[in-house]
Amino acid sequence: MPRDTRKSGLWLTLAGLCGAAFFALTDPRLSIATGSASPQVVDAMAHASPGTWVGLVGSGVIVLIGLWLTMRRTA
Repeated sequence: MPRDTRKSGLWLTLAGLCGAAFFALTDPRLSIATGSASPQVVDAMAHASPGTWVGLVGSGVIVLIGLWLTMRRTA
């Protein structure tokens, strides 16, 4: 059974890292693809920022749970 727990932990860690990458790449403030500072871009930054931070924190929690499952010892 510990093998399944570690495998699940690795997949959960990978899913959390993919989620964090998604939120970081789709945020106008953090993304490299942001163009000039037009009013639409500034509004998009202000509008997307809370969702990005919630997504990053949620992804971080998933990564921590996955790492905990991966490192957990079972008797």
